[in-house]
Amino acid sequence: MSPKQERELLEKYGIDPERLSAEEVTQLLKKKATRQELEALRSRYARKMSYCAQAEQAMAQGNLRRAQELLEYALSLGVYGNEAVYNLLGDLYMRRGERERAAEFYRKSGSTDSLKKLRTM
Repeated sequence: MSPKQERELLEKYGIDPERLSAEEVTQLLKKKATRQELEALRSRYARKMSYCAQAEQAMAQGNLRRAQELLEYALSLGVYGNEAVYNLLGDLYMRRGERERAAEFYRKSGSTDSLKKLRTM
């Protein structure tokens, strides 16, 4: 499924990713999308997670610029599953000492892990 097709799917189900956290978007899609639509979303999600793993490795090596490039590319693949990407972007900005920017990404993520990090900031 292309990003354009994903946008059409979001429209079809009345899901506004600008107003919701990534976790909320993913959960709504899981509830509303057909099995075939979910399969298409999940195949791209697997690619996205590959970029997240590479970004985590780059951060562990101290290469924050490369990690950011990988995460920004992962975001370009669509909105399904972005909670992990936003969580990692929050971690990246925390490592840079940009707490407010990190908090913004943790909020966008909406994942349990991100919300825990937000509470401890």
